[in-house]
Amino acid sequence: MKRSSYFISARSASADILASELVLAMNDQFPKVECLGIFGEWSGRTRSSKLGDLQNCLRLGLHDKAQMSEEALAFYTQLTQDLEKSTPQVAILVGYSFLHHELAGFFKAQNIPVVLYEITPVGAIKGIDFATVGQRLEIALGISPQGSELVQKSGVPYYYIGSPHKDRVDRVIVEAPSLGLKPKVPVVSIFPGARVEGFQATLPVFQQLAETLSREKGLQVVLSVADQLIEDPSVKIGTMSLKDHMEKGKSQAQALRVMPGMHLELLSLSSLAITGCGAITMECGLFQVPLMPIYPSHIPQTGPRSLLNQTVGKPVVAEYGSDMPADQLLAVAKKLIAAGSERDKMVKDLLDVKLSLQGFAADNAADYIGREIGQWKQGKRAAKSNKTA
Repeated sequence: MKRSSYFISARSASADILASELVLAMNDQFPKVECLGIFGEWSGRTRSSKLGDLQNCLRLGLHDKAQMSEEALAFYTQLTQDLEKSTPQVAILVGYSFLHHELAGFFKAQNIPVVLYEITPVGAIKGIDFATVGQRLEIALGISPQGSELVQKSGVPYYYIGSPHKDRVDRVIVEAPSLGLKPKVPVVSIFPGARVEGFQATLPVFQQLAETLSREKGLQVVLSVADQLIEDPSVKIGTMSLKDHMEKGKSQAQALRVMPGMHLELLSLSSLAITGCGAITMECGLFQVPLMPIYPSHIPQTGPRSLLNQTVGKPVVAEYGSDMPADQLLAVAKKLIAAGSERDKMVKDLLDVKLSLQGFAADNAADYIGREIGQWKQGKRAAKSNKTA
């Protein structure tokens, strides 16, 4: 008898962490079910069968837009051929994108139900018709109590499963000296994101803020970067690659310190975080660290840009374009670092966010998916949610 299996794929490096947590939860609850998938750094560490590589998908542009070069088309063709042979019982898409939309259509044609783990930023679904999304997905499991614009407009049955970010944040315990930082000295952390395009687009304004703040007495300024960016020679600070910048920093003091990985630990020690608009904004909220989300101004978008504001469904924090004058951004940063009414209000607002979110998202998702797999296989009923967005 063929072993039961499911397929999983994430749309970004941060979503890959969530995918790995879901795989581990599925392994605990259903140890005899095999996982197949497109794996990144984190999900690749799980006990699973690899059908593709996330970094390769990102390099080919498959998650953001239809860059169907011959190489990209060959990757997708081979992937679908492998999936036709493996015939998983269910497909799990962690975040939505162009590639995931295409895969959802493929699975629909194969009569394989598709579950969306709903953590999709609004900017990731441009050009995708919401009506066709509703036709391809069976259910969506989300981190937002009300569901995102995607599930609201597509009419996909929706379950709120809690915040996976809360589970990770609650496990972090670290002291400043363990990261080479001085205790009792405020830390300003800069998190441009893990994607090369966004990093390069916003780094100039982040770097200018970092260099200016570094000249302020009594502050420690740290640039946090994903490991994969350090190995990419195209990612530079000024004329130097990140790797060379870090090597230089070992031999002489620099205004801007670069720290690879350990982003949650660094964030937990921070007085202010200057960030991109992705999952880091949720983590700031859960740590109650005041933040300044900065987005690439050249990318058009309406509505909230940060995942925090999108998840909560209201503008909890202000968002800033990368073309905003540096002196204005600096003024905002100084007000949020210093004790006072603006900092106090943001800390209170972030506490309200933290209290509104529940944890155990991966376990809840595994429970829903396992139960629905059983129902679909037995043909007893179609997927039905306790809340339709």
